[in-house]
Amino acid sequence: MNKIQYVLKEMFYLIKKHKLAFLLPIFIVLILLVFLAYYVGPAAVTTFIYAGI
Repeated sequence: MNKIQYVLKEMFYLIKKHKLAFLLPIFIVLILLVFLAYYVGPAAVTTFIYAGI
């Protein structure tokens, strides 16, 4: 978990430093998809991908 915290902290630092706030919603959605795929399973995520949602 320590590595994940480090990566997230660095990501938010770079966004703040280089004023890339428009990328923040994209990263948040990607992080949520990763957690969804990890906890629920990849079958649930592929259903949404193939459905076009």
